[in-house]
Amino acid sequence: MDRIWRDARSIGDLGGAMAGWLEGHIDSQPGCSAGPDDETLPRVPVLARLNRRGFVTTDSQPGLDDVAFDGRPWTQRAAVQGYIAVGDPLLPRIIRAARAAGLIVTAHGAGRAVGPRRGVAATRWGSEPHTGFGGRSGRGWRRSALPGIGRRARRQMAREGVALAVIDPVWGRDDVLWSVLDQAIGYTTEEAVS
Repeated sequence: MDRIWRDARSIGDLGGAMAGWLEGHIDSQPGCSAGPDDETLPRVPVLARLNRRGFVTTDSQPGLDDVAFDGRPWTQRAAVQGYIAVGDPLLPRIIRAARAAGLIVTAHGAGRAVGPRRGVAATRWGSEPHTGFGGRSGRGWRRSALPGIGRRARRQMAREGVALAVIDPVWGRDDVLWSVLDQAIGYTTEEAVS
């Protein structure tokens, strides 16, 4: 694993490293030696922007309506989850923007509790829930997330980290979540061309 993870001193450092991994500048991330999944590649720009602004994304998926290998329907809600410091001004901006757009938000940890305590189903295989995003995570789980990160970053994650998830409630839709997140960080398409 790249030394940048062991040298991380803060959640912000982790966000910079995660952005570098997403963009292919860093070979691996804690718990994963490969690059982002193919389904993630179209979302790399917005995910990298989120990470650089302080929201360390650990999982994401696009909205999808497809067929699984066994012929059963495979449906996903667009979703993202990760960690952000409780005092980061981006946290309330993401919560406000997501709620205004009708998205599901969970934010738990460091004295904060928003949204459902249990995870929200984000993938269905046939008619059965397969994976979930969000929900309450204990301090121990925040300590064990991202194995191999620096002690200072781990300490900040345990003391100040909020597990944040934003999930589109509409199965298969993939054109709302990502623009809402860009709106929350203040990104505009004009930034892309300048």
